[in-house]
Amino acid sequence: MEKSLTERMQGEISEKLEDAFEYVIRTKNDHYQKMPQEIPRFDQIDLLIQSSAIKNAAISGGASLIPGPWGMLAVVPELVLVTRNQIELIYDIAAAHGKKEMITRELLLGVFISAMGTGAGTVLVMQGGKYLVRRASLQVLQRLIALLGGKITQQAIKSAVSKWFPGVGALAMAAWTNYLTKQIGKKANEIMSHDIVNDPNTVDIELIKPIEMEAPADLQSDVSTEMLEYYKLQVLIGLIRIDGNISAEEEAYVTQALEHPGLTPDQRLRLTAQLGGEPRELEGIEALAAAPDSAIALLSSMTALAKQDNSFHITEKLYIKQIGKLLGFSEEDVGEVVASI
Repeated sequence: MEKSLTERMQGEISEKLEDAFEYVIRTKNDHYQKMPQEIPRFDQIDLLIQSSAIKNAAISGGASLIPGPWGMLAVVPELVLVTRNQIELIYDIAAAHGKKEMITRELLLGVFISAMGTGAGTVLVMQGGKYLVRRASLQVLQRLIALLGGKITQQAIKSAVSKWFPGVGALAMAAWTNYLTKQIGKKANEIMSHDIVNDPNTVDIELIKPIEMEAPADLQSDVSTEMLEYYKLQVLIGLIRIDGNISAEEEAYVTQALEHPGLTPDQRLRLTAQLGGEPRELEGIEALAAAPDSAIALLSSMTALAKQDNSFHITEKLYIKQIGKLLGFSEEDVGEVVASI
């Protein structure tokens, strides 16, 4: 049986990430042994996070997305590079906290998985105000890296709207990458603020089964993926209409979006009516807010779509701010995503 897009991407990303953690530790250790004066200071952490977010957004924004879902496979090298940069960010934040000697592949992986919103209790355990870092066998590491690869794949596919709006997908990925890198940096800073203890106990392979079987965030609700896509399209059409000027390009985008195979005939009629100006209250915001991957993908997509014509109207800014708040993002988070493109 032919593998799906998600399976292909997850497999390629996971395979390339297997050596990434050891690579970062080896190259960073070598560099800082030769250049100890370049070890980051505690007061540089915010700058480290900001610089990494900007660099990674530039990598994602420059990716050449080929139209159509399978075009996502072409950006796997960029996703892997971004992920390696994020691992380096975790390392540098640990070093800035004076914990360079405590860094292991398990610690880096545990912080990364925690930042992605997936349980990392297998290798990183909070106990008595300290974080215990357990050793992991090769088999356990491979399982955890596959989990991480799946999460990265899931979020990347949701954040790239090239399947609807060609030319906008890379910008949406840039906004998503910028936001995610900052979240990883914040989580690393939070964890490294505690004492870190390397636990000599080795993780048993059985302990990671519950985490491995954990359903993606969007599948933990009763709302189907197709309905979430419909809800997102409503919001994007609302954005296109908000400035009172629908360009021919925007109309072509929506026409293509209405061909999405997951839409029902009734949903197509509703969206067509909305595009034509029929007042309609947005549906499903609560469901989108309850699905973090879809929420950040939508916020990134709105920002990219609003800026794709190099004219960011005040009504578009207010609309994005309003929807962002309804999705559960802070004003600061929305501002960071908007400023990232």
